[in-house]
Amino acid sequence: MTRLVEALQALGVEGSVALSGRWVTIEGERCRVQVVEASWGSGYYSWCDDLAGRAVEHFRDPTEAILAGLRRARRQNQAGRAHDRRVVPAPPPVGRFGDW
Repeated sequence: MTRLVEALQALGVEGSVALSGRWVTIEGERCRVQVVEASWGSGYYSWCDDLAGRAVEHFRDPTEAILAGLRRARRQNQAGRAHDRRVVPAPPPVGRFGDW
C-alpha cells in the first residue's frame, strides 16, 4: 500500500485510486480533488478540477496534499457562494508513470 492510500484511509476520506495507488481522486464540495505522487518519491501534487482552483501545489507529505486539496474544494467565491462550474479533467497520459 502506498503512503498516499495510507493517508487517505487514515483521514477517513473516500476516493478512487489509480496508477497502483499513486493517483487519488476525491469528490470535494464543489470540485474534484486530484492528488498524485511525484516521480521518484519527491513528494505529492494536489489540485482541484475547477477553473478557480486549478493551480497545482507541491507537498512533501500526502496528508498535507489531501487536506490542501479539500480546502480548495471548499473555498467560495467573493460573493460567498460556491463555484458552480465543474471542469472534467483529461485522463492521465498513456505510458508508465513518470514518463510524462
